[in-house]
Amino acid sequence: MGPEITPFTRDWALSWVKGSIESYLRGRAPINIVKGRIKRAVESYGVRPKEVGAIVSLLQMDPSLNTPKELREERAKPLLEFVEELEKGEKNG
Repeated sequence: MGPEITPFTRDWALSWVKGSIESYLRGRAPINIVKGRIKRAVESYGVRPKEVGAIVSLLQMDPSLNTPKELREERAKPLLEFVEELEKGEKNG
């Protein structure tokens, strides 16, 4: 059994994932890095794939991102597919 996950650690991981996704949607971070961070947050910090999906969905609608909405939606698709795969793995595992 791994170390205990504190609420602080989990909140930090959610912020880390949110910032990573935001950077990716703006075109500043490669998708493979962001996927790795999401996977790490889910496996090591108690973040649920459903929460990551919610973050992606919220950022797609965030007017403060200076990226066209259509581009954000296009970039979000592979992330949402990745999150779906993680959810399936969570249910099966």
